[in-house]
Amino acid sequence: MYGRIIAGLSCLGLLAACSEESGVRPVPVEQGDYQATIRWTSHGVPHILAEDLGSIGFGLAYAGARDFVCTLADQIVKVRSERAKTFGPGEDDANVDSDFSYLTLGVTERAERLLERASPDARALIDGYAAGYNRYLEETGADGLPAPCAGAAWVKPISPADLAAYYIHVNMFSGSLQLLDYLSRAAPPAPGERARVRALDLPDFTRLGLGSNAWAVGRERAEGGRGMLVANPHFPWEGELRFHEAHLTIPGQLDVYGVALTGLPVINIGFNEHVAWTHTVSPANHFTVYRLTLDPDDPTTYIHEGKPRAMERREHTIDVLSDDGSVAQVSRVMYRSHHGPMLGASVLGWSTEQAFALRDANEDNVTALDQWLGMDRAKSLDELRRLHEELRGIPFVFTTSVSADGEALLMDGSRVPHLGDATVSAYETALQRDGLTAVLASSGIVLLDGSKERDEWAETQGAGALVPWGDVPSLARTDFVMNANDTPWLTNPAEPLTGYPMLFGTPRAPVSARTRMNLVLLTEEGEDAASGKDGLFSREELTEAILSNRGITAERLLAQVVERCDGAAPVDVEGEAVDVADACLALASWDGRMDLESAGALVWRELLGRFSNRDTTDAGRLYAQPFDPEDPLETPRDLVEAPAEGLDPILVALAQATLALAEAGFDPSTPLGDAQFTRKGDDIIPIHGGSGREGVTNIVGFYPGGLNSTLLPRLEAGELINEATGLTASGYPINFGSSFIMVVEHTSGGPRAEALLSYSQSTDPASPYFADQTELFSRKAWRPVLFTQEAIDADPELVVKEVSGPR
Repeated sequence: MYGRIIAGLSCLGLLAACSEESGVRPVPVEQGDYQATIRWTSHGVPHILAEDLGSIGFGLAYAGARDFVCTLADQIVKVRSERAKTFGPGEDDANVDSDFSYLTLGVTERAERLLERASPDARALIDGYAAGYNRYLEETGADGLPAPCAGAAWVKPISPADLAAYYIHVNMFSGSLQLLDYLSRAAPPAPGERARVRALDLPDFTRLGLGSNAWAVGRERAEGGRGMLVANPHFPWEGELRFHEAHLTIPGQLDVYGVALTGLPVINIGFNEHVAWTHTVSPANHFTVYRLTLDPDDPTTYIHEGKPRAMERREHTIDVLSDDGSVAQVSRVMYRSHHGPMLGASVLGWSTEQAFALRDANEDNVTALDQWLGMDRAKSLDELRRLHEELRGIPFVFTTSVSADGEALLMDGSRVPHLGDATVSAYETALQRDGLTAVLASSGIVLLDGSKERDEWAETQGAGALVPWGDVPSLARTDFVMNANDTPWLTNPAEPLTGYPMLFGTPRAPVSARTRMNLVLLTEEGEDAASGKDGLFSREELTEAILSNRGITAERLLAQVVERCDGAAPVDVEGEAVDVADACLALASWDGRMDLESAGALVWRELLGRFSNRDTTDAGRLYAQPFDPEDPLETPRDLVEAPAEGLDPILVALAQATLALAEAGFDPSTPLGDAQFTRKGDDIIPIHGGSGREGVTNIVGFYPGGLNSTLLPRLEAGELINEATGLTASGYPINFGSSFIMVVEHTSGGPRAEALLSYSQSTDPASPYFADQTELFSRKAWRPVLFTQEAIDADPELVVKEVSGPR
């Protein structure tokens, strides 16, 4: 199914044209043809060599389709609003709702505008990518496709517009896509109805799940005196947010290595000869919700600056496949205000008095591809910074980067709305006086007054309605900068950031346990420090540190918990006397890490699962001393004192942990690796790592949906015992967390890197690259990144294929 494979020499210089002496040249571009040479090396990594951007997109898509054709095909069905037509209505009409949601967002119309406004380079990549994917389908044939889409009629050729619609969808992951259920059935109340409300859980935008760690180590802290980078995104292991590893080369123009999100024709996280960069999801607000005051006689008319304004009304019709194979048509009328599409669920229900609309800063993001392509080509940190300022295409992430000469830079250049001073003042007043505003704020949603021009996003010359670049939080240093998804104020404790706009977050606010662990690893001193006695990081020390599985909560509280439980009497839990002696003994002998062999880790996890995330960031039910922004690495601290009377909540939590583990069939001394796993086909692979409450850098966990919208088969959790910790009757299944982990060191001889793709390169169960890196990740067995021509040529698994197709 992989087509004709030709063994041979590869040609890959560092931004240098190939010579006859060094091997074969890139396949020459013939008039009207895309031409690319794909060199696959160990672990299925494709190195794409071509002479133009269109051919780079063509080769990358062909190689990518080999690894994720089913996933991308499923996503194209989704953004075409054809899920109900293809797969039926779905449970509780989920596919119908999905189709109408994407029609409401108008991704197809926006895709056409994206293509019209795209730069020639971005358009070349999109066109080439669509052609390369289609070439793979043509060459492979429906019956040659991998499970689970072999022979599936819904795997079809795609158009550039399909890809553009998909890219718009990816850009909105921190905004509109989390509110799809609120969009799909938003409708005004019928005559006689007071409100149209659907009972849905409000998404918590302060904890979307998408996370990451990013370290840029400058020349002051690097053993080699040059720039170093640690990339550690925490993303789903299934579905459309999987990363695909690749190397793209146009001799003399482009030479970049890293990963691209499924279906994207650029490297999103990676390095070239001059710079290295990674991303972490920003907690900044990338959308706002507007409350509309309605005309009492017409719930589809709202009052704006004292005048009635009719909503835009559009009727959409979709096809729905029935069980008997027939196709029926279903229509819905969807509404938009001038702010954006209408919402209608939970506390944002549509009544006769008020309704709610959504405005997303990424709805019209047409520069994202140019943004990443520019980063892929960047020859300096100044150029990378300037690209962020000029293009403003980064959708929802921080950029942490480092130059070859050792300057480290963090920027939140994501698309954040610009609110004027009067808007901010009115919003701060509403937080104190309006209950709904406060409720939404606790979930990370900013509610503005849709009836007033005052609360429109402020247009700024050069930035549109986005925060002006001069107000964007950024920090450049030569020791280090970092981010672990908190607000940017503590990117380096030596130089806290303040004064940035409200929508970027609150300076001096408590930070997560994971952020504190990141900072401890980067700042601790002494012989046992992560950077060693000399305080300078080597590449090996960085690989060890990021997967050390040390947890800040255990390092701060474990000894005091053991002291509290040592010799404790059985604890009453709902009338049952629970002996905590074995659990306490397990904690006393635990190494404090979340490694495979760590015995006692399960007890700690289940104990912490009885406390909230806030309890791990400030004083409350767990810590006695509150977070102090003047001492952010050492606070909060000290275990809360036992009450003078009544049950000790720490001992109760330990007893509850004992019961939960027993229900799952685990002893308190069970090593983590015997309980935490992922499944690859029929193989069960033990997985190390921990959770946010534990405060480890290496986050792993299970997410049943939301971040993974694929309809393809996925890892099932089984019977849930503790939702807070993910404990099931079979243990802790893992389908999320540390994904592409990479450590890059710039040297005088060029960049050197090691990496792991935790879930492996291919989604095809028959591929040799379906589980190979998952096994490596389980063992913490880092592999070298092959970037130079010599390294690629020397790889024993090298295979070469030339691919081509008409433009």
